[in-house]
Amino acid sequence: MIFARDYSARDSSQKLLYIISAIVAYSGEYFTGLRLQRESNMRNINTPQGNLKDLIEGWQNGRGIGRHLTSIKHIKAREATYADFPQGLSPDLQKMLRARGIERLYSHQSEAIRHALNGDNVVVVTPTASGKSLCYNLPVIDAIARNGSALFLFPTKALSQDQTAELNQLLGAASQFIDAHRDPSQKEAVWEAQVYDGDTPADVRRRIRRSARLVVTNPDMLHSGILPHHSKWANFFRSLEYVIVDEIHTYRGVFGSHVANVIRRLNRICAHYGASPTFIATSATIANPSELANTLTNKKFSLVNNNGAPASERYLCFFNPPIVDPQQMRRQSPLSAAERVARKTISMGCGTIVFARSRQSVEVVVHRLKSKLSRQRGQNHLENRIASYRGGYLPGLRRSIEKGLRDGFILGVISTNALELGIDIGSLDVCILAGYPGSVASTWQQVGRAGRSGGTSLAVIVAGDSAVDQFIIQHPEYFIGQSPEEARIDPKNLLIAVEHLKCAAYELEFKVGEGFGDLSATETDEALEFLAGETGMLTQAGGLWKWSDQTYPAITVNLRNIAEENFVVIDQTHNASNVVAEVDFEGAHTALYPNAVYQISGEPYRVERLDYDERRAYVRKSDDGYYTTAMHFSAVHVLDIFDERDVLPGRIGFGEIRVTQRFVGYKKIKFGTGENIGYGEINLPELDLHTMAYWLELPTDNFPKLANNPEQWARIVFGVGKVLQTAATLRLMCDARDLDLCIGSQSDDQWLSEGFDGLSVRSGQGAGEVLVGGDSDFGPGEVGPVLYDPTIFIYDQYPGGVGFGEGLFNHHGAFLELAQQLVRSCACESGCPTCVGPPDASRSEIKSKVGELLTKLIAGAA
Repeated sequence: MIFARDYSARDSSQKLLYIISAIVAYSGEYFTGLRLQRESNMRNINTPQGNLKDLIEGWQNGRGIGRHLTSIKHIKAREATYADFPQGLSPDLQKMLRARGIERLYSHQSEAIRHALNGDNVVVVTPTASGKSLCYNLPVIDAIARNGSALFLFPTKALSQDQTAELNQLLGAASQFIDAHRDPSQKEAVWEAQVYDGDTPADVRRRIRRSARLVVTNPDMLHSGILPHHSKWANFFRSLEYVIVDEIHTYRGVFGSHVANVIRRLNRICAHYGASPTFIATSATIANPSELANTLTNKKFSLVNNNGAPASERYLCFFNPPIVDPQQMRRQSPLSAAERVARKTISMGCGTIVFARSRQSVEVVVHRLKSKLSRQRGQNHLENRIASYRGGYLPGLRRSIEKGLRDGFILGVISTNALELGIDIGSLDVCILAGYPGSVASTWQQVGRAGRSGGTSLAVIVAGDSAVDQFIIQHPEYFIGQSPEEARIDPKNLLIAVEHLKCAAYELEFKVGEGFGDLSATETDEALEFLAGETGMLTQAGGLWKWSDQTYPAITVNLRNIAEENFVVIDQTHNASNVVAEVDFEGAHTALYPNAVYQISGEPYRVERLDYDERRAYVRKSDDGYYTTAMHFSAVHVLDIFDERDVLPGRIGFGEIRVTQRFVGYKKIKFGTGENIGYGEINLPELDLHTMAYWLELPTDNFPKLANNPEQWARIVFGVGKVLQTAATLRLMCDARDLDLCIGSQSDDQWLSEGFDGLSVRSGQGAGEVLVGGDSDFGPGEVGPVLYDPTIFIYDQYPGGVGFGEGLFNHHGAFLELAQQLVRSCACESGCPTCVGPPDASRSEIKSKVGELLTKLIAGAA
């Protein structure tokens, strides 16, 4: 605290406050921890690797969690494949590389650099830690020596900061060998990469616009902060030789469709200034990298996927936690199981990363780890070497955690997928996934965060109760042998394309008969005519479409579909007002309601007041011993039916819907035991989502035997919905979070709700409404109104949709057969989370009836 006060006395700037808060949150024993780390390293030199192999051998022999492992896969080490420096690479750069001990490049690096130097657009697809950054950094430095410029697009701010540091280090080394090419008056601008994003101060932004040649940014800032003001960047665009698009597999769905249109606007502006830059893209392993890169940029690409980088030995373990509730067929929480494994590996001195699926899960795990490690004797205050990492933390805290990982002070980190991408976090030995990430590509990205030191590494995939998790854990060959997923985007989605057409018209006038991106000249003219006639935003004069509105269109188009500004979290524990976190608009509705317990670095804070209009949440440290989870309803309203047909005894459809979320309450969960100790009310505005959906209507009259008991009928319908949702996730090879389920009725105002104590039918407004993670008004065994003609909706979680609903509609028969296969192959007797959901309180047999209903539907679809 003396250190913090001295620093504050010298400089009260926000940046220093960030650093101070980061150090305090990082560890109360920072300097003590560094000393303990050095002492521990002296005592345990080279032991973690040996301990890790002993641990794996014990598991193979059935000790510890070994009896709960469904499979242990051994991936052998791989030697590197080298190639000579490609022709055309500057001799000065070759000298620089040799001075750094690099006599030859990996084969994929040499091939990718050769393509780039020849002016070919190239996409590089190799695993994590394979040296992809050198594939674009060397051509860029070569261009900078000729007074060219380059634009780097990274999907996250953290990745931008990390890659900028790496590039500047390489630039520093290169500048010693390229003095002859350097313009002394432009030394700082040319030989320093600059980050231009929302965190960049205004004075630095002006300097970057004026003179920078290496600009590092993200798609959001390119969209709203650079392209609309391209005249201020004229010199940069005139000399633009390379555009780097890193981690293109992250640009999927609606976000990817938006980014594709942003890049089309970029291409248009480059052409205006006479530039034709070469694109260099990188990706994790996906099935269609060339297709994705082409669709994203509207250019042809050469593919480089012959990975020449070495790989260390790796063990991949599939851990299915034990069943703790035989009646409900529920297993130990994947968070508890992951925490158990992490506590073991951290205690052994192994650098460990745990990936959790949500921000709250991250805080729960770090709280448990710190608490239990603090009670272990002889562990040298290991609790001080544990950190959490997630979105919402202030930049200073995130940077300090990243540095602690690289320095080796932090031995264990619990993270969301924020650390999934290629941020340099040093050498870790163990990666634990608390739940299947939802895709093969994401799993390999996370697994690849460990094993960079060259020694043996361990990855543990811990299954949850969800059907997808259980399918993967019981069928590891699906993961190991599965062809990676395809990434899909739709730049021609009319809603998205027209929004960017407005932005493009603001940036540069359109000629009559000029096309835009994937829109033909005719389609572009029709869209511009509509905008001119209906909104008055455009006027036509002299064969040109000109922007005539006073609005700034880019500010109204958010690439990540967050329409409102974020909420800031303000800590008032010590009668101060320190900003300690930031939460996105939608997330605030389930995390920052009044009396919510919000966790930061494992510390619980109670929300005392929420200023919704000002987007501020005022919190104070809590010692109540519990955390909270929100409950909300989702109501579905059909807006437009694109297609519909009978598949007797049911009926299916596909179309546009509106999903309204209503936040109704929260439950209190006790730390440690996980028991529910109470409820509270939430009174927040509703949220609307416009998207696409597939639906299956089940007219009650067509199922007289199954529907004769209202409560049982509701339970059967819900079971069918759950298994269809699982089948949809597997068939479409998408993340389970990309789809959601709602069960309602198109013919009246009733909806189905799943409560903690069973299923019940409720009355309400709208076409269909289901309670998510919440309680119902009906207790066990109580029956509400009869649910008539229930409809199962499976909808895209993205505004505008990404084609999932249409895919289910078009392949309805195969979709139902996969659902039937999931039910039949499940080992449970009456229902479980893996198939139709857990049994209800009455213990009634439901699984066979779900199978019977699916059989009838399959016969009708034949």
